[in-house]
Amino acid sequence: MATTKTTKKTAGATKTTKAAAAATTTKAAAAKAKAAGATKAASAAGGTKNAGGDGGNGAFEALRSILQRHARDLVVVHDTPDNYYLDTRTTAPNGKPLFFGAARAGRAHTSFYLMPVYTNPELLGGISPELKKRMQGKSCFNFKTREPALLDELQALTGRCFEQWKSAGRIG
Repeated sequence: MATTKTTKKTAGATKTTKAAAAATTTKAAAAKAKAAGATKAASAAGGTKNAGGDGGNGAFEALRSILQRHARDLVVVHDTPDNYYLDTRTTAPNGKPLFFGAARAGRAHTSFYLMPVYTNPELLGGISPELKKRMQGKSCFNFKTREPALLDELQALTGRCFEQWKSAGRIG
């Protein structure tokens, strides 16, 4: 009979422990949801989760404006405070729209992606060593600050890329 009481006490203790764990998990989930809601609200109010990407110095806006000059002939896929993304109206071999370029603000820097230099590396001929230093991979340029001379050079490169793809029939 003593064993039965001990088993019941142990079972009761287990139920209490499980209830406490469930309450803790529920509180943690509620806190996480509240934090996510605050992030969404800040983003909707004009803030961004990656606001540190250009540190408020305008690098993202400058890079976005380079792409916006060509948006009339392309498809704007994303236009948010930290991401501007353009596709062509041409279908790539994988059946999806052909990517042209993007600007994206990240935590450490703002990135500028330009697909035509990936498919046609000869378009990079003649770029300055300073702009070449900004390259990460084959078609990405990273900026921590707004650098007018390099942005002007990147704008000219983007124009050459646009014209080359247009004459090749990739931009209709």
